Amino acid sequence: MSESDDDAISDTLLARIMDFALAKNARDLTEAETRATTTRLMDSMACAIGAVQTKEFAALKALPGALDSSGPCTLIGGGRASLEGAAFLNACLIRQLDWNDTYVGKNGGHPSDFFAGALACAQFAGRNGHDTLRAIAIGNHLMLDLCDAANAIERGWDPAVFVAFGASLSMALALDMKPAQITQALTLTALNAPMLMGRVGKASTWKGVASAVGVRHALFDVLLARAGRTGPDPVFEGVYGFAPRISGPLDLELDAKRDRSGDSSIKYFPAIYHAQGPIELALQLHQDISQALGANAGLESVCVDIYDFAMRYVADTPDKWRPQNHETADHSLPFMIAHVLTHGAFGPHCLHETLWDERVREMAARVRVEPDAAFSEAFPGAPSSRITVNAGGQIFTRETHAPLGHALRPLSFQDVRRKFISAATSVMDADKANAWADRIEQFSETPHVGPLLDPFN
Repeated sequence: MSESDDDAISDTLLARIMDFALAKNARDLTEAETRATTTRLMDSMACAIGAVQTKEFAALKALPGALDSSGPCTLIGGGRASLEGAAFLNACLIRQLDWNDTYVGKNGGHPSDFFAGALACAQFAGRNGHDTLRAIAIGNHLMLDLCDAANAIERGWDPAVFVAFGASLSMALALDMKPAQITQALTLTALNAPMLMGRVGKASTWKGVASAVGVRHALFDVLLARAGRTGPDPVFEGVYGFAPRISGPLDLELDAKRDRSGDSSIKYFPAIYHAQGPIELALQLHQDISQALGANAGLESVCVDIYDFAMRYVADTPDKWRPQNHETADHSLPFMIAHVLTHGAFGPHCLHETLWDERVREMAARVRVEPDAAFSEAFPGAPSSRITVNAGGQIFTRETHAPLGHALRPLSFQDVRRKFISAATSVMDADKANAWADRIEQFSETPHVGPLLDPFN
C-alpha cells in the first residue's frame, strides 16, 4: 500500500488487509462473482421481506429516530430512513427469521448480515449496482478469511465481530473513501467490534439484533474515519491489540485473486445452520414412518447424532429441551426435530405457532442429541448428521453429510429466486413479486440502489 509518511502504519496485518482490499477493488467482478453475489443478495432480500410484517420489526421501527420520511435511504419493502436507520433496520430484517446465509470455518457467522450497511451507504453515495456488489463481495471475502483464521468465538466473543469487519470494509468502499480513511475505519472497528457471546443457552431477542448492532457500530466507525478521526497503531498486532486479546493468531490468506463470493451456504430452512441437515432428515423420517405405520404412529425415542461444534448452539443447556421463547426454540435442535416429527413441515414462523404445543414439548423431552466423533472430525467440510427413531417396534434412520444449500449440495439461482417469490407473495401479488425479483437479478446493471429495496417505487 502506497502511503505518505503521515498515513504510514506499523501494523503489518492491517497493511495486508488494505493491500488486499485495494487490489480487489481495482478490478471488475467476474461473471461468476457477480452471479454468486447477486444470488446471496436475492436470498437476503427474501429473508428480509419475510420479516417486514413481524411484530419484532414493528417495535424496532418505533424506536426514536428510526424512521425519517425525508431520509436519504430506503427501507426494504418501502419507507425512508436516515443512513444509520436504514443500515440498522434493514440488517434486522435480513436477520430476523434466521434464514440468511451462513459460513463456518474455524469460526462462523452470517455474511449477509452486513449487506444492509453496504446497500445503505451505496444509496447514500449514489453508487451503481456493480460497484455496490463489488463492495459487498470484498467485505464478504474479508469476513470469510477472518472466520477461517480467527478463534474469537472460542474466547467468548460473538460472531458479530466478523460481521462488523465485513461491514466496515464494504461500507467504506461503497462510500468511495480514500485508502487512509478506510485504514482508520478498520482500525476503529477493531477497537469497537468485539461483543460478548449472547446467543447460547437460554437465548433472547438480542440474537436477532446482535449483527445489526455490529453493523451500526461499524457504520459509526466508518463515518468517524471519513471525518478524520484516527485509531491506535498497531491495532491488530500490539500488546493490547485485536489478535492477542480477541481473535488469537490471525494467519489470513487475503488472496485478492481468489473468488470467495460463492463460499457461504444458503439456508433452505428458516433455522440455525446446524439444524439444516437434521430438519431435512426429520422431514424424510416423518414420511417414512407415516408410510410404514400410518399418520398416528407413536414415536418411542429419537436420537440425533451431530458434530461437536453444533452442540454448543443447539443442545448446550436444559433450556434447549424446555424453550420458553421463540429465540431459544429456533436454536433448539430437540424442539425443532420434535416439531417436524409431529407436524411433518417446517417453514417461516412455524415455531411461533407451536412453542406451547404440548405434543411437541412432550416429544422434545424424548429427543437425545449426541456428538459423533467421526462427524466432529469431518466438520466443517462435511456438516454431517444422523437421526434414528424407534417407532412401533421398528428402527428408522436417515443420515446426511451435507444439507441443502451447502457447497456439496448448492442451491441454484432459480432455487433462491423461488425462495424469494415465496416470501414476497406473503405481502404482495405474484406479478409484483416477480417484477421485484427481476430487478434484483439485474442489479449489477442498475445505476441506482433504491429500486432494489422498494418494490413499489
